[in-house]
Amino acid sequence: MKKIIIISLIYCFGALSLTAESFQEILDKGSGQVKVYYYPIEPFIYKDEIGNLSGIEKEMMDSFLRFLEKKYSVKLFVEWEQVPTFDSVFEYVNKSEIPAFGISVISKTEERAKLVGFSYSYMPDVSVFITHLSVPFLKDKEALKTHIDGFEAATISSTTYKDDLDKLNEEYALGLNYVDVPNDEDIIRLVSRNKEMVGYVGLPFYVIEIGKGNPVKRHSKFQIKRDGYRFIYQLGKGWEKPVQNYFESYLYRAEADKIIRRYLGNDYSELIWGLAGDKVTDRADEIAFLNKEKEIQSQTLIESEKEKELQWTIIISVSIGLVFVVIIVILLIKSNRIRERDNVLLTEKSEEMHDLLTELNRNRDELSHQRQLLQKKNIELTDLNKQKDDLIGIVAHDLKSPINQMNGLITLLSFKSDKWDDEEAEIFEKLENVNLHLKELVERILDLESIQKKSLNYQFIMTDLADVMKETVSEFREKAQSKNISIDISRIINGKMVMVDPFFLKQVFENLVSNALKFSPLGSQVLIGSETHHEYHQIYVMDEGPGISEKDKLKLFTKYTTLSAKPTGDETSTGLGLSIVKKYVEEMNGNVWCENKIGKGAKFIVAFPKV
Repeated sequence: MKKIIIISLIYCFGALSLTAESFQEILDKGSGQVKVYYYPIEPFIYKDEIGNLSGIEKEMMDSFLRFLEKKYSVKLFVEWEQVPTFDSVFEYVNKSEIPAFGISVISKTEERAKLVGFSYSYMPDVSVFITHLSVPFLKDKEALKTHIDGFEAATISSTTYKDDLDKLNEEYALGLNYVDVPNDEDIIRLVSRNKEMVGYVGLPFYVIEIGKGNPVKRHSKFQIKRDGYRFIYQLGKGWEKPVQNYFESYLYRAEADKIIRRYLGNDYSELIWGLAGDKVTDRADEIAFLNKEKEIQSQTLIESEKEKELQWTIIISVSIGLVFVVIIVILLIKSNRIRERDNVLLTEKSEEMHDLLTELNRNRDELSHQRQLLQKKNIELTDLNKQKDDLIGIVAHDLKSPINQMNGLITLLSFKSDKWDDEEAEIFEKLENVNLHLKELVERILDLESIQKKSLNYQFIMTDLADVMKETVSEFREKAQSKNISIDISRIINGKMVMVDPFFLKQVFENLVSNALKFSPLGSQVLIGSETHHEYHQIYVMDEGPGISEKDKLKLFTKYTTLSAKPTGDETSTGLGLSIVKKYVEEMNGNVWCENKIGKGAKFIVAFPKV
């Protein structure tokens, strides 16, 4: 009830704030003032060592404001202001007397949407449930009641973390006692220091903090997905369209992923996007994340053991020094008059020192043994991973020859097809399709193996995108005719020169054209064309298939991914093609992405810097 009253008051204050300029008024004047309110949360927005604002959302907002100035030919004077608490961001934006935006790792909720407008999401929003590392993995209600009933819960008031804890506490009757803190970093700090403390934090913060060695544990059974982090703006001031235009622009697509990777790193960024996909329990992504957690925690354990060993060395040195000081003082004070008693005391002290040294040596030997065991385990894990990669490569290489032989036998069998009845012909067709799929799968695995080992030798030369695409299309004409699909290349423009390896570029185009034909309905059309935007030449492949859902787009370019859309001609899919496309394109300094409308087809775009 208290929260509803507070929100109602904020809404009333917002209704009285009628003096802020609209976007149209700024356009009419050709310039205007804009204010950005923020609550600091590292690495999204914070002040660096010299006091300058930095972070993912700071660079995103700078990119958005540059887009407005360039697209709409206006001059914006930007003022940044820090607010006292996270939940006050919404009030400040709503009440601002000048056009205002807000950033602070904000999730969209129904209550917040009544106060401010929300942009598209720029990053997955996954809240993970964490405990101290000593707590066993929590898999069900019984485990929750057994291990965390009555614990304290660190959270941030008026956030989705608090809502998530309320729901968990109520559903499982845990009797949690809340401790209010200002940010995610403080939640993780408290949980890492208190074995009877729990909390919800954002997945990116969890990834960063375990990298610092904090002893916390993630329980994937209870993590919660939302539709992403966003920035906010004033309602009713005409900002909806320019915000939408920015998130649909080439500038956003070109800069957003690079900004996120710059602050989170390539490995962590891919893991976050993978876990935020359609199925949080997807084993490939979960195993990858667990391996990364174990790697970090093993490194932390090694460093901790080294620190303990150093501490024991210092203790031994100080102890020995103190014993000698005591001995010298005793000898000076007692002198000859009490020599016998001094000798007894010295003997007792020596025995104590010997026992202490014996105990210290035993502890040091135990630490050394534990360190050796840990090193042995790390070596075993490295060997197992290498054996797995080698086994995949060996199996794929060994399968090539039998598959080629089988292909030859199938070809020989086809010469007798005129003597077969319908059932035999159908069996032969299935046999031929299965063999082709197996051959494609082995070739894709070998391609992927070469990419991972970085054994590909790229030969970059000046290449015309049109020549390579037209050659590729000519090889797919027969396949297109078999499905009565027309391929329109009239929009391909000659002379768009880029610096790439034409061999690998042709493999990229082959994958995209093959997928377009595979998912296009009979009698439809595939449209291929080229364009130039800013400093990039682009070529696109657009089909009239079912399109790609928003959930599928999150895992579109990951390995061994099967999408919800099905081929229209009973074709098969390895789940490797698009991941290979992305690797090839990025190795050649390009970008690839997908635009589509559900039910109206998909459009894949490849862009390279023009020369």
